[in-house]
Amino acid sequence: MDLLGEVLLSLKIGANSVGIFHCGPPWGMDVPAMTQANAYMFCAIDPPFWLMLENQTPQLLEPGDAALILHGPRYSFASSPNAPCVALEEYWESHELPSLSAGSRQNTPLHGLTLGVPPRNDRVLTMGLIIGGATDNHLLRALPDLITLKSTARGQFPWIPSLLEFLTVEQSATTPGYTATASHLAELIFTSLVRAYVLSTPAGNSSWLSGINDPRISRALAAIHSNPEQPWTLERLAEQAGMSRFSFGRLFSKRTGHTPIEYLIERRMQLAAELVLQGRDSVARIAEAVGYQSERAFRNLFIRHFGMPPRDYAKHHSEKS
Repeated sequence: MDLLGEVLLSLKIGANSVGIFHCGPPWGMDVPAMTQANAYMFCAIDPPFWLMLENQTPQLLEPGDAALILHGPRYSFASSPNAPCVALEEYWESHELPSLSAGSRQNTPLHGLTLGVPPRNDRVLTMGLIIGGATDNHLLRALPDLITLKSTARGQFPWIPSLLEFLTVEQSATTPGYTATASHLAELIFTSLVRAYVLSTPAGNSSWLSGINDPRISRALAAIHSNPEQPWTLERLAEQAGMSRFSFGRLFSKRTGHTPIEYLIERRMQLAAELVLQGRDSVARIAEAVGYQSERAFRNLFIRHFGMPPRDYAKHHSEKS
């Protein structure tokens, strides 16, 4: 099983929006803190520019570089670290631009966005995304707030320049099928940036990334992800890893920060939450689908994990959407 591939496929992009800023230095924009579900991608097309996250060293993006901001931190992007910045909320309101929310669909890219003073010959490609289930996804929780892909690393993704050219050419937006194509391309660039970061992260600190990059622990993780409903025990998972029970339990906790059974329960609860929100099955059937013969035991675990029973969980999320 390609565990990383399966987890990348499980990421659900609830909405995305593509915009091209035309800038003339000095220019800058300040973006407030958002929810954990908010993510942003940037590509430097013409000028170098700066990304500045709170409590982090400013990062210079050269032409051809790409960056991904996760977990909704406050940040700014600007022509220089000291450039004046306009507030995102004020800019969006004054230009009467559509807001990005779960389930929203952008009909065309946001062309004609301007920052700074004329002549505005510099272009910056931006993409905003809403990621479903961001707080419950092992991979996303293990990722840093900022991921960058330098142009020198483009050999891993030789097709990215062609995608960016399609997204930034204004004439493309008037052709049939642009919206659907742009949406898929934004998701492809997103998963490519995440994949590049994961593959470059060595096994070390306790995180899901450390576990997936350890061949033995990765086999156990793959078993849990592919068949979470199975009656897994510490012994059976240790067999998947080819290790003794004691050594496996210790290494699994060191690599992932969870015991194997804690991880199993969390994975089952993630799937249960998805099934509850789909609303097609009874609680009893969902319990069985994720590995519990006792509906009562399942309900208790669900409440412990999400703070409310399955039906209340579904109602809460339907009211939010």
